Amino acid sequence: MILVPLLELLSYIAFSFLAGHLVFRFVRKEEAAIRTPRSDVLAAAASAALVTSGPVINLVSIIGAQNGYGQALSQVLFQFTAGRVWIGIFFLAICVWLLLYFNKFPFLTLLLFLGMLFLSAYGSHSAVEGGLIGAFAHFVHLGAAVFWVGVLIQVCFYTSEQFSWESFLKWFTPFAILLVMLVIVSGIIVMLFAMDIRNYGNALMLTYGQMLFVKHIVFVPVLVFAVINGILARKAHRDPAFRPLNWIRAEAILLAIIFICTAILGTSATPADIPATLSNEGSALIFGSIFSSVTAESVATWHWGVLGVVCFIGFGLFLASIVYLFKKRAAASFALASAFVASALLYTAIMTSLQF
Repeated sequence: MILVPLLELLSYIAFSFLAGHLVFRFVRKEEAAIRTPRSDVLAAAASAALVTSGPVINLVSIIGAQNGYGQALSQVLFQFTAGRVWIGIFFLAICVWLLLYFNKFPFLTLLLFLGMLFLSAYGSHSAVEGGLIGAFAHFVHLGAAVFWVGVLIQVCFYTSEQFSWESFLKWFTPFAILLVMLVIVSGIIVMLFAMDIRNYGNALMLTYGQMLFVKHIVFVPVLVFAVINGILARKAHRDPAFRPLNWIRAEAILLAIIFICTAILGTSATPADIPATLSNEGSALIFGSIFSSVTAESVATWHWGVLGVVCFIGFGLFLASIVYLFKKRAAASFALASAFVASALLYTAIMTSLQF
């Protein structure tokens, strides 16, 4: 059902929008602040109450086909963790909406928003596999991601001519470094709860493994852009007229791709039992088109070939070209294109070096 991962993606966008707005409510320097239209903020809060219903819709569609949808809805809402979690998120989202409407109590608004994130994490794969520890790890991972992306969303769409990039980058650079570290550490913990790291190669047979793999690949150029945008802080200091907006938009686009992958893997079966999942759901669409003869008993082995080596070298060159284009003051769109090519080459290098 495509609706469920779509709602998952929209929930990340709504969370990110709210997170970015809440961050800028605490920015003290007027020249580095952003004034987001009130209607947009309220729409994000209201949509968060609705688009987080994906797991509920999924369960109702499965159970309702046998027992009737009215009974299934009541059963899911009050007897399943997914239903109780969504009721909690819905209630907190309404409270956040009211606080944003009256523009009161920013600290309380932030705490309620964090409660929404924790409930979302509590209903995730990580909570099922790792209990409260897994839920907390997912909460940190999700929170760091949405605050990082959220600030970028606000900057991409709501900056004015009076916006001071020097003041913004001065506080955002260390803030982003902290969030990146939290994303990496918590992401590793979440992955260890979801799967045995030794089965990473075998997990590529599944949709979950493929999306996780693409996330990891795209995250490499994201880190390069993050470093570049950190360097922009110095450049903005030397040249107050400098506008790094396009480079920040390029980073945001790459992070959007990661969100798409996260939405798909978040609604896919985990690789806890790869043979069983492969037998029940089949292999991932992309994987099946490359390895057509894979069975539930197949095991991944590593084998370097000429194509894999060439693609890996190409990946390094295109990744380095991002930094080169920045130094040459080329358009950010060229650097973004290099990031896409680098990601595709790394994907090809690894996939062609696996045998099943």
